[in-house]
Amino acid sequence: MASKASPHRSERHREVGALLRTFQAQLEVLREQSGLSRRAFADRLGIPRSSYFHLMSEAANPSLETVEMIAERAGVAPFEFFASTAPARNCNGAAPVVLRRAP
Repeated sequence: MASKASPHRSERHREVGALLRTFQAQLEVLREQSGLSRRAFADRLGIPRSSYFHLMSEAANPSLETVEMIAERAGVAPFEFFASTAPARNCNGAAPVVLRRAP
């Protein structure tokens, strides 16, 4: 009996893919701003060139530790890799609810 992926799971997979693409795009922006080639940028970050090229592939799945390490070496805050000009949305496509403490 073949199992079907739940709609929630496939939606989650798309979100993770979007995060990866945003991370990769922001990393590429940093590289371009540095004026370095991809190889030289990998060297500057202190990571193997093959690791950098893997990070930029669809197969990449960087850990938070890796993201933090790259951010530190690039001189940016880790969250900047996930910044987007698009408005923030939750998994249902709605604007996120901002929770505040009661006064």
